Amino acid sequence: MLEDDTDIAPPRVRLYENVVPQTVLDEINATIDETRDTWLPADGRRAIQTTARVVELLRQRGEFLRVEQQARVHSQRWAAQKGLKVDGESLCVLRCINRTLPAQSHLRHYDSHILTLLIPLRSAHDAAENGDLIVYRRQRQQLSAATNVIAKAWMIALRRLPLAIRRAQTRRDLSRQRCDRIACVPGNVYAFNGFVTRHANLHVERGERRTLIVHYYDPGMTAGLRIVPRIWRAIRDRLVDVRSGQT
Repeated sequence: MLEDDTDIAPPRVRLYENVVPQTVLDEINATIDETRDTWLPADGRRAIQTTARVVELLRQRGEFLRVEQQARVHSQRWAAQKGLKVDGESLCVLRCINRTLPAQSHLRHYDSHILTLLIPLRSAHDAAENGDLIVYRRQRQQLSAATNVIAKAWMIALRRLPLAIRRAQTRRDLSRQRCDRIACVPGNVYAFNGFVTRHANLHVERGERRTLIVHYYDPGMTAGLRIVPRIWRAIRDRLVDVRSGQT
């Protein structure tokens, strides 16, 4: 069940429907197609210029700006209620996932930022696993640098498990109603507090799931832990470059 956007305290997922017109989605996907085959790594998280262009196209629309502002106001109020001082800089990440990227699926985690906007740009084909969002119902209540580092370290360790095990855990949690599957429809915007809400994405069996994720308001509780997965990704990406003949 998706919550509406009337509560001050961020609910699990806030849905804003039909924010991005199909014409804009078509232009965004055409922009991605121009450079898609050259990305290293292939999921697009390092495609800085393409990501910037996607964000520019979205922010040219008044409706998206309205939704962005409304979601930010909710999160600012929540942060103030919790006594959190936040960094106002946003972080934009483009993710294009298909069946060749199993390491990017079923990765349960908390975000380092309070507000997460998920903007689906293209849906994968209808299948049992099409990259839909998985959101856990129970939000964490203990907010401190120590508890955050412990939680994120544990999540990082679990993300190293094989896909089959990560997938089995998602299916078990869904069957026990610990989490919900949120269908990601292009044109909609999904807002949630990723800092306290554990979440993940299903694997993609066919086609490609394209999303833009925008994070806002870093409360600075990582105590340097965020560099660990970044170092790991840098090493992994460098190995990919070497194997593909890049120098």
